[in-house]
Amino acid sequence: MPTLSTYSYTLIRRILNTKINGRISALNASDTNTERDLINSAVRVALSDIDFRGNIRESVLTPNLMDKQWDYALPNDVKGDAIIGLRPQITDSRGEFETYDLVSPDEFDRRKKVEKGIMSISNDDLTRLFRISADIEDETLVISDLDDKNDPDTWLGFGNTPDSNIKTEGDDYIQGDGAIRFSDTAIGVGDSIIGMENRNVGPFDISPYLSRGSIFVRGKLDTGDSSINSINVRLGSDSSNYHQFTDSVQNDCSAFQTGWNTLRLDASSKTTTGTPVDTAIDYAAVFWDRDSGTHLDTDFAFDYLIVKRGKYYNLSYYSRYVWQDTAFGVSENSSNDSHALMVQNDELEVIMAKMSELANLYLRDKDEAERYRREYKELKESYLLRNPSQANVLTTTRYNFIHEEDSTTSNDS
Repeated sequence: MPTLSTYSYTLIRRILNTKINGRISALNASDTNTERDLINSAVRVALSDIDFRGNIRESVLTPNLMDKQWDYALPNDVKGDAIIGLRPQITDSRGEFETYDLVSPDEFDRRKKVEKGIMSISNDDLTRLFRISADIEDETLVISDLDDKNDPDTWLGFGNTPDSNIKTEGDDYIQGDGAIRFSDTAIGVGDSIIGMENRNVGPFDISPYLSRGSIFVRGKLDTGDSSINSINVRLGSDSSNYHQFTDSVQNDCSAFQTGWNTLRLDASSKTTTGTPVDTAIDYAAVFWDRDSGTHLDTDFAFDYLIVKRGKYYNLSYYSRYVWQDTAFGVSENSSNDSHALMVQNDELEVIMAKMSELANLYLRDKDEAERYRREYKELKESYLLRNPSQANVLTTTRYNFIHEEDSTTSNDS
């Protein structure tokens, strides 16, 4: 259960006023926002220097941790790359040697298929993604590799897609040896559905996955924008008896994008039509739902349709959201006097020293600013000595796996 901090903005303001000898009104002489801006800035500066105990947070990993499923949602409030670690929800199931090293995105891509126990944070503009290569005993059911339009039986057009528009794509794909691409058509432009279906894809038993499983498929868009409403998968015993799974974002909870998307549809999104036989699934359809009359594109595609069932894990990290409101909501900056700073008593003193330094600099009191600068340095060093950061340290290893294989072969001969 969350705990409400006692260090309210009003209290922090009063402490700061004392430290700068009652001159807090001078901070607001020309702009009433100056005081709050200074307080927020001091907190951010201290957070950039120190990983505080009070800012450790834990959240449920989304989706469940799975083997050979690399991409996961990164909580918005993770501070930099300050990941502490992963632990199973059932803590007794954690092995003695189950550890995870933080590596660069480039190194993760090179090592993910040959090494377990590594993780990384990738950045694309302001979109961040958590990537993990884990040694997990999960369950995977391959519905179709989608390498060929006749895999395992003929894929047909669905919705606004005529059968003749279904093609095998041998160059631009994600998994295996190919993908299945298709295009829109001007005929029936009012139809909001475009995709493909296969009426003889099984039979498969999906019953173990319907309680907490997830469907994964790679989907390609010419233009990923707000006119694409959702991705949908139907699995059934025939086209009249099926479960439909739906989602409106990618696997990592980001918006659909132009190009290839990693798509996850959780079992919790399931709606059922008719009475499908879950142990004898023979029908599959994959399709986009879009606004009517939009996206007359020529380069849609799907690749690698599977069902997985992973393990529940929690992610712990240092958060940059350190202000708390009375309803336990958190934010990076304070915007209200009722907000409270989520720190412990010794941490508050470190932050107050930085706050006093910045306030005296603003008031052009260089001697007092220098005194508090030294005090902040001493308090910071003392705190870090007693409370070293628990965050993983980014490691980098330059290694040529192919060269070692060649060397081994050469030595054996």
